[in-house]
Amino acid sequence: MISADELVGRRLEQVTLSLHAHSIADEPSLVHMWLHMGGLGPVRFHTAPDDSIELALDQPYGDYDMDEYGRVVVAPAPSAFLISGFLGQSIRAVRHIVDRHLDAEIGLLLEFDRGRVRVLNLADELVVTDALPDGVSAR
Repeated sequence: MISADELVGRRLEQVTLSLHAHSIADEPSLVHMWLHMGGLGPVRFHTAPDDSIELALDQPYGDYDMDEYGRVVVAPAPSAFLISGFLGQSIRAVRHIVDRHLDAEIGLLLEFDRGRVRVLNLADELVVTDALPDGVSAR
């Protein structure tokens, strides 16, 4: 595990996604996200059991089949993916996002050179967004 503070000052070089696709779901769901950071390597973002976001230095794994439960596909993030818009920029600050109703940390606000994005653990789903749900604040 690594601290989110280790991302500060590092340049985003690439984004890799792990997506779970199932025949009954309209859209694939995000399982893991790797931010490839200059001088650090790939950092895996994962939902933790305590409702927070867990960060680890870890190489992306390969695709795998889940039989009747679908398939997990690992690939570079498309240009339309929110964080892809920050490629080449450095992370200037990281703030922790807290759900006041749960009194729990549920994510991270990543502040880049020219904008910011939130990575949240919402009911064990990894969510990347530019907005915060009601009752949630960044510290």
